[in-house]
Amino acid sequence: MNQIKYPKILMYSRDLCSDCIRSKAFLDHNAIPYEEINILRDERAKTLVINLNNGKATVPTIIIGDENNNIILSEPSDTELSIAISKMSWCS
Repeated sequence: MNQIKYPKILMYSRDLCSDCIRSKAFLDHNAIPYEEINILRDERAKTLVINLNNGKATVPTIIIGDENNNIILSEPSDTELSIAISKMSWCS
């Protein structure tokens, strides 16, 4: 039986962010592993998010993949997130 292999997923978020809560719920509901980094607790992460989003601390900012091959999403819908993850996943 084939298993889906998911890419590395980093979600940059902050407390009480409704879009972050929705994206986390989507990933959790679909049993897709991810690492969450709160930009209010990690100044380097906040700087990265600002640099990725033209000077704005937009969350969630989600990086799917690694430094050589990735998709970066800012405030994605569940559909956008699903499509991006599908593009970066594979079966084994």
